[in-house]
Amino acid sequence: MIRVMCEELKTKDVEKTGLIQEKEFTQKKNEVFISIAEEIGDKVIKVRPHLEAK
Repeated sequence: MIRVMCEELKTKDVEKTGLIQEKEFTQKKNEVFISIAEEIGDKVIKVRPHLEAK
């Protein structure tokens, strides 16, 4: 009985860790996309200043 409970706890920990890693990865990916978009946006504004973001 105790062994079964320990196994259940282990699998829950693994699931939690997986979810946390996935969340962190998604967050990092979003940060990269945002920084790329900002760079592109800056270049576009420099090239065409009359189209500045509102």
